[in-house]
Amino acid sequence: MTNDSEQTGRAPETSHETVGVVFVGCGYAADFYGATMPNYPHVEVRGAFDLVPERAATFTGEYGGRVFDGFDEVLDDPGCAVVVNLTPVSEHYRVTRAALLAGKHVYSEKPLASTYEEAAELVELARERGLLLSSAPSTVFSRSAQTLLRAVGDGLIGTPRLVHASLDMGALAFMPYTQWRSRRGVPWPYRDEVANGCVMEHAGYQLSWLVAMLGPVVRMAAHTSLQLGGEWPEGSEPAPDVSLGFLEFASGAVCRLSIGWVAPADLSLMVVGDRGVLSVGDVWQASAPVSLRRHVRTNGKTNAYLGEPEQLPFVAPPARHRYTDTHDLTVGAGVADLAAAALRGEAPFLSADLCLHVLDVSLRLSEGRGAMEDVTLPVPLDLKPAIASALSGTAAP
Repeated sequence: MTNDSEQTGRAPETSHETVGVVFVGCGYAADFYGATMPNYPHVEVRGAFDLVPERAATFTGEYGGRVFDGFDEVLDDPGCAVVVNLTPVSEHYRVTRAALLAGKHVYSEKPLASTYEEAAELVELARERGLLLSSAPSTVFSRSAQTLLRAVGDGLIGTPRLVHASLDMGALAFMPYTQWRSRRGVPWPYRDEVANGCVMEHAGYQLSWLVAMLGPVVRMAAHTSLQLGGEWPEGSEPAPDVSLGFLEFASGAVCRLSIGWVAPADLSLMVVGDRGVLSVGDVWQASAPVSLRRHVRTNGKTNAYLGEPEQLPFVAPPARHRYTDTHDLTVGAGVADLAAAALRGEAPFLSADLCLHVLDVSLRLSEGRGAMEDVTLPVPLDLKPAIASALSGTAAP
């Protein structure tokens, strides 16, 4: 890492203030990162390493830098200040720990580690060594997220009281997932994704926005279920594909969170305040419109109390370089956030503690720790005759 000027507390603006990064792991997700890195001139892509050398070669051929012949070579490179860990989830802890021990800052794909204990160990190791540790997802930096957060902070809807958040991706088991390829032709690792589960793969996309907006989660309940387990190929080990959570935040707001691979696609976020409602239709689209509906005075016998939707102007410009496959994600922004923080000598917005909290909540959601109680019926309940009578227009005896 080089920095020829004094630390000023500002984001780097000149090309001579750069942070060298190396990508470790060049699978399906690497294209999301590589395509968006040119947006950040303070980030220098020095190269990549992958256990499959051809993948590292296609990555560097498309996005720059050189191919590293081994992980140890990455750790020994004095020009590498940040390791971007895009390895399979099962390798996140080992790779991140080795990088931290070698004196590198680390940005990891989600989740930070497979268990809370491993992740907490990594956070403490980074703290002890004065290093930065951060983790995906980074959609909180999108134009939509920044506009929504500004609107909430400016009090456009008063005090936030209730949030409805969804990251239901559709019935994944019925999709042509074996045919999905990245820009470089890398297959989507469906076996790993299904084994990790919908929560660990996707909860962070909503949680990072929610925590940034409402503060940490202080109370919660959750339940999970596997509904389409029999639809996967033989030998697959699918995690629960439905998760329903109820979250209470330090601000006092509460949230109903739905995540899954069963219901039709719904990636929406609605924030209900005591003076209006804000909504985003798709949190995976960096420039999804942010809509505001204000409270209005009404007369007569009506349930209406909200005005017509207003589309808020974005508070940030669009990114020039994007990866618009099926969704427009601000993937590279997290790496850039960490790199800028390294130049300033500060913690990134997606700090290690914030990422650990998001992981903690995600794990609790995935494990369905909410209390379940049986409903006991005093007598058998058979609704079929009553339903049949109602449909025929006759009264039940």
